[in-house]
Amino acid sequence: MMWRLERAHEQDTEDYGLLVAAATVASETTARAVRDLLRFYGIRATTGPAHSTSRTPGRSRVLVFPEDAARAYEILCDNTV
Repeated sequence: MMWRLERAHEQDTEDYGLLVAAATVASETTARAVRDLLRFYGIRATTGPAHSTSRTPGRSRVLVFPEDAARAYEILCDNTV
């Protein structure tokens, strides 16, 4: 699985309300897999669309609460091949 991890301290130009992006992935299917991984480790996570450009259409974000962002990042790093 390949995904782009977001750093918790990076400012996101997209507004997800109380949530922050933990990862940006190429498809909704991958986003659901990442979400499920985070949920397995007890992190509340959901998915949402990422800002699309002509070079990166159809991407999805995995969203978490800010207090869970650092732990989510660590889990994703530990589980990235």
